[in-house]
Parts: sequence; C-alpha cells; structure tokens
Amino acid sequence: MHEISDEELVQTVRALAAKEIRRDQLANVVTELRGATSAEDIAEQNRCGEAMAELDAEILVEFAEKLDRLGLRSAAVLCEHAARKEGLLTPVDET
Repeated sequence: MHEISDEELVQTVRALAAKEIRRDQLANVVTELRGATSAEDIAEQNRCGEAMAELDAEILVEFAEKLDRLGLRSAAVLCEHAARKEGLLTPVDET
C-alpha cells in the first residue's frame, strides 16, 4: 500500500463526495423536468443530463485513480474496466 497522509485521504474523500452531491443535484433536476414541454425546460433538462453524464465519467475515472493511489488495486482495476467499457480510458492491448 502506498504511503498516504490522513489529510490527503480526507481531501480525496471530500472531493469525490462533492462531485457525487453535485451529480445528485443534477439528477434531481433531470427527474423534475422529465415531463417538460417548454423549450426552456427541455433545454435545461438536456444541459443537466449532459453535465450529469460528464460528472459520472469524471467520478469513475477519478475513483479508479484514487483507489489505486490508496493501494486498493483490485477495486481500482474494476473501476478501470468499467471506464474502458464506457470508452473513458484507452483499451488495454491484451495480445
């Protein structure tokens, strides 16, 4: 396991938690606007949906990096696999 300070661990968790909170806020807006009919509401739903998807990608890739940094390699590999499957990381050449 890598040496990591308590401060770095707390900062890592707080940063990821903040992104998760923001993602949940966006998801709530998307849900609230699910039956939208006005052009403004549909545009807002689309904007929030796109921002949510971008945050999902950031969270997944960052989580894989942070887990690896923390020495939690097995969990990091699972996240990396999911990120590759989503096209967020370059595929590993398995030849």
